[in-house]
Amino acid sequence: MAVEVYLYFAASASSAFSNFASWHFVWRHEGPDEENRTLNESIFWILFSYILPFIPSIFYLLAESSYLGPMMATWSTGILCAMLSVLMLGQAMSSWSWKQKNKSPSLSEQAMHHFSWTTILTAISGILWLAILFMYLP
Repeated sequence: MAVEVYLYFAASASSAFSNFASWHFVWRHEGPDEENRTLNESIFWILFSYILPFIPSIFYLLAESSYLGPMMATWSTGILCAMLSVLMLGQAMSSWSWKQKNKSPSLSEQAMHHFSWTTILTAISGILWLAILFMYLP
């Protein structure tokens, strides 16, 4: 059980960190829309980027402590892992295709220095969720 818990929290933390790093180092430099966000939009992006990746870990811990039934825990954790793997790999592929389309980058030089490692970290997070989905869920 300990290995699975560490793997869940590693995938959750890497997903949240890659979302933060991608925003902080790369995408916030793209345009002035960041200052024009409403409170509802900011709350949505905080929940989507930093809380959502930890929900499968919480469900896994609830399943181990028998607060959820085994079938409910297995299905919900599997669906969340699949969703996060598609989300993180989709973000990485979207970023990579954005770079391939924009040969003259609209981002600053400093943002482009961070582009590759944030995209790779996002892809690794998606691969971790995919590994959890196929290795540890029955």
